[in-house]
Amino acid sequence: MQKPSRRRSLRPVKLLRRPTKSLLPSITPARMAAQRVLSQANSWRTYIIVIVLMLLIGGGGTALVLLRRTDQALANIQQNDPRANTAGDTSNSNQTTANTPNDNFVPSTLKEPFSVLLIGVDKRAESEAEGVRSDTLILVRVDPLAGWATMLSIPRDSVVPLPNGTYGKVNSAYSYGFYNAEKLYGSGTSKDAGGGAAAAQTIERFLNVKVDYTAQVDFQGFERLVDSVNGIVIDVKTTLVDPEYPTDNHGVERIYIAPGLQQMSGRTALVYARSRHSSNDFDRSKRQQQVLKAVLSAVRNRGIMDNVSLLPQWIGVLEQNVRTTLPIGNISTMSDLAGIATRLDSNRISQLAINPLEVRVDNVVGSDIYWNPSDITSLVKRWKTGAGIDGIVNVQVLNGTTVSGLGGKVTTDLSKQGFATIDAGDGAKTTTTLLYDMGDHSRERQRIVDSLGLKSTQISINATRPSGASKEANLILVVGTDYQTAGNAP
Repeated sequence: MQKPSRRRSLRPVKLLRRPTKSLLPSITPARMAAQRVLSQANSWRTYIIVIVLMLLIGGGGTALVLLRRTDQALANIQQNDPRANTAGDTSNSNQTTANTPNDNFVPSTLKEPFSVLLIGVDKRAESEAEGVRSDTLILVRVDPLAGWATMLSIPRDSVVPLPNGTYGKVNSAYSYGFYNAEKLYGSGTSKDAGGGAAAAQTIERFLNVKVDYTAQVDFQGFERLVDSVNGIVIDVKTTLVDPEYPTDNHGVERIYIAPGLQQMSGRTALVYARSRHSSNDFDRSKRQQQVLKAVLSAVRNRGIMDNVSLLPQWIGVLEQNVRTTLPIGNISTMSDLAGIATRLDSNRISQLAINPLEVRVDNVVGSDIYWNPSDITSLVKRWKTGAGIDGIVNVQVLNGTTVSGLGGKVTTDLSKQGFATIDAGDGAKTTTTLLYDMGDHSRERQRIVDSLGLKSTQISINATRPSGASKEANLILVVGTDYQTAGNAP
C-alpha cells in the first residue's frame, strides 16, 4: 500500500478506535520484560509536569488575583507535610520514618534550589479497597535564579528500602504510607499526606538526596486542563498506531494519529503522550516533551488576562486532582513561583530517567528490578548539575583551609547569587584562594572574580582539574586562608 503523504494542514485529530487483540508480531517474554522496564519510567511524565507547571505559570503569573479569589481552593490543594512531625508509632523497630525539625525542613523561600517529588497516583474512588499506588515518581530539581530544572523518573518496579524496613517495589511506598498515615505520622494525618510523605522518604533513601516538597496528581485532570486552553498544536512527525491502548474500563482500543500539524484535544494529547505500543520508550519520551512544550506555549501565548479568565476553571480542576506541600497559600511563595515562571523556559528543562541504557541492571526477579548503586549515584549527579541543558556552568568549591564547613558556606553564598553549584569538597591546603576554569567560561568566571575581588594571578583558564574536584565541575574555587582574612569567614 502506498505510504500516505505528509500533510501540513492544521486539523483536529480523530482517533480511530476498535477493540482488538494485539496486531504486533509475537515477541519473547524476555523482550516483553525489557520493553516494560523501558516503558514504565516515563508513562506519566508529561501530564504530571504539565499540571504542576500550569499551576506555576498560570497561577504564579497572576498570584494576587489567585490569592484573593481562591483562598479556600488553595487551602484544599495545599497540605501540611507530615514528615515534619514526630512519627506517630515507633514501636516497630524496623520502621524508618524521619523525625526532622520543622524549622530546618524546607527552604525558607523558593529563591534557592529546591526539589519536588511529583507523584502520579492511580486512585479511583471505586478501587481504593483494591489498593492505591503511585504509578509514577518523578523527582524535579529547580534552580530558580539560574532558570533551569531537571527531572528524574524512577520506574515503579525498582526495588528499594521501604518505610517498614523491608525491601520492595518503590511504588508500594505510597500505598504503605496511605494506609498507615496516622500510625506513621500522628493522629489527623490524611491518607494522601501519609502516602506522599512515605514516598518522599523512600526516594530520599534510595537516591541519597533531599526531597523538599511533594506534589500528587490524578491524571484525569490533564484532559480538562488542555481543553481549557482550547487544545494544543502538535507537529506529529510519524504516524502513530497503537493496537492496544488501555481504556478506563481495563480493556484496550486501537489508536491512529496521522502525521502533520494537529490541533489536539486533551484526550488526544493524553493518548499521544501515553501510547507505548507503537514504538520504543525513547520515542514516547520525545512525544511527552513535545506535549509539555506545547502546553506551556499555549498558556504563555494566551496572555495574562485570558489566563485570569480561566482561573476559576483551573482551580476547580487542580482542587480535585492536585495535592502539594508547596506552601502555595503564602504570598511570598506565590511571588517566588511567579519569578520562576518568568525565567523557566521549556528549553531549560532536562529530562532524565533510570533505565537500562543509563543504569546497569544488577538483577531482575520476576518484574522486580535491582539497579546498580554506582550508576544510580552517577545519574543523580547529572540530575543535580543540569545535565543536558545548554549553557549550564557548574561551580564547585573546595575547602583549602582547616575551617570546617567553609566550603559549604561559600557554596551556599554562590548559589544565592544564581550560580549552578554542586556539592563542596576538600582540596589541597592553600593560603591563596584560586579559581580554576576547565575551559573558558568567561561570563560566570568574571562574576566570581567580581564577587570575591580576585586578582589575575589567582585565576587559571583552561586549567588542569585540581585534586579533589568533581568531573562535573566547570569552575572550581579552591578557598584559601586569605578568604577568611578578607572578612568572609563563617
